[in-house]
Amino acid sequence: MNSRLAFVLAVGLAGALSYVLHLRAEVAVAAAPDGKMLFASKCAACHQATGLGGGPYPPLAGNTDVTAPDTANLILTVLNGRSGPIQVNGKTFSGAMPAWKDQLSDGDLAAVLTYIRSAWTNNAAAVTAPQVAAARNPTALSGAQIFTAKCATCHQPNGAGTTVYPPLSGNPDVAASDPKGMIATIVNGRSGPLVVNGTTYNGKMPTWKGQLSNADIAAVATYVRSAWSNKASGVSEQQVAAAGAAVLSTVGASIFSTKCASCHGAKGQGGGGGMFPALAGDSLVNAGDPKGMIGVIEHGRKVMPSWKGQLSAGDIAAVATFVRSAWGNKGGPVTEQDVAAVK
Repeated sequence: MNSRLAFVLAVGLAGALSYVLHLRAEVAVAAAPDGKMLFASKCAACHQATGLGGGPYPPLAGNTDVTAPDTANLILTVLNGRSGPIQVNGKTFSGAMPAWKDQLSDGDLAAVLTYIRSAWTNNAAAVTAPQVAAARNPTALSGAQIFTAKCATCHQPNGAGTTVYPPLSGNPDVAASDPKGMIATIVNGRSGPLVVNGTTYNGKMPTWKGQLSNADIAAVATYVRSAWSNKASGVSEQQVAAAGAAVLSTVGASIFSTKCASCHGAKGQGGGGGMFPALAGDSLVNAGDPKGMIGVIEHGRKVMPSWKGQLSAGDIAAVATFVRSAWGNKGGPVTEQDVAAVK
């Protein structure tokens, strides 16, 4: 091969290689996930294009859980979804968040999370695909390690609590023979005053469902029930899986205010010259079995409308729980399972 031909071939190959590399770069750029577009197609219907949320769905703009320096909880919420009431900026929301782990790739999730952490009024750091991948496949931790990472900031490493967050050491609810109540609190979270050993605490407990696996919740619950001065039995994954959906009285209070108070009165005193009965002190409301009250809410009675199909089972459970505990009423809480059992 003469030198001139070799030179022409070399130039041609170099040009072809340059073109291929350029084309591959363009394809890579084109294939990069667009967080804004993903948000518009997957999230905006609930959280709105403005990020302000609406109805049962919380805002993402100005939401400190979204812009927190530690992105682990945010990533896990989007990966695994979440249900049950959540409080954002002093307001309670009860919309269900679907799990996206089987629908979006690590890169897609990183892109959409980066977008919401920097859009509107938010100004937080980006989320990377490796961060999402690490959350998708977490390394197993012991109960003690999970407690240190997730719980000790509020409840203290020695389980003594603070003036805001209750102690776990020597807490009769923690060490109860049946761990159902404790499990439900970890799974569903809770807010509002809580009395432990004669002292009232007002700290907010986050919902850990969707952020910790059933195995992790079982591990940390087992640790807490056996640490410090506690000597209670362990908790299994099956017990965690059996924990019901959250029913918060605060959600019920909000529903009552918007749906029921105009007839029954803000304090359950009734109204309409006796047309709308008082709920405070009502025998049906305070009955040991809430089935009758649930039936009235679902199917209506006389001038009382039917709320079945207008309120979810969770919302009916929440408002029934609120009414059965407000204004001196002593009825017990109502679960979604109670509501589902009434046909």
